[in-house]
Amino acid sequence: MPYSSTASALNIRKISRQAMHFFNKSQEPWGVKDIHSHFIYVNQAYIDYLEIKQDIANLSYEAVTAFGSFKKGLVAHDQKVMQTGLRLEAVGTLLVGDNYRSFIFEKYPFFDRSGSIIGTVVHLKPFEHISMGFFLEKPFYGEATFTPPTDIFSNREWDVLFLLFRGLERKQIAEKLGISENTVRNNISRIFLIAGTNSRESLLDKGMKNGWHLYVPPLFVSVGYNMLFKEGR
Repeated sequence: MPYSSTASALNIRKISRQAMHFFNKSQEPWGVKDIHSHFIYVNQAYIDYLEIKQDIANLSYEAVTAFGSFKKGLVAHDQKVMQTGLRLEAVGTLLVGDNYRSFIFEKYPFFDRSGSIIGTVVHLKPFEHISMGFFLEKPFYGEATFTPPTDIFSNREWDVLFLLFRGLERKQIAEKLGISENTVRNNISRIFLIAGTNSRESLLDKGMKNGWHLYVPPLFVSVGYNMLFKEGR
């Protein structure tokens, strides 16, 4: 069931019945917070997306494990929304359990009947369509995944394969991974053997057909939270 704390039972009534129906039925994560950045409501999709298992009788950022290191940025985002009265966004990548999840975090001012801002409405928009340029300099667009599409390669081989798709040469791969060029050569030879190919071109072609190019290994995932509003706001 969606969450609303007993202590905030009166506050939750400030949300219209129509809005509550929308939040409850939405398959995307939504929540409402007070001026102190404490949640007074989250829907089931929010709980599921962040895998919230703690006691949420007094749900705050501290109670959400995935938000642990982002509290300062999250509160600053809330405050900026309440100060400006504007919808402001952030993008982030979180480690939720054993899985990386990327999202756009929209926040809206939450008004009472008199027009005063009494908190924020939050919307997490999960997404997978991201630029590989977020991880490395060479841009690449696709439906990225943080789950290996096959288990035929080792973790190190996935690292090497990812960099091969980025257009890096053996020396560059060695520098990026902090290993010897000879080790990279051996890894590439093993990748060829496993993939049943005998050249870089045929390997990358097969990888494209099988979706290997869309996998982002944990080594290249940057967990973070970045607000998108302009400094002048």
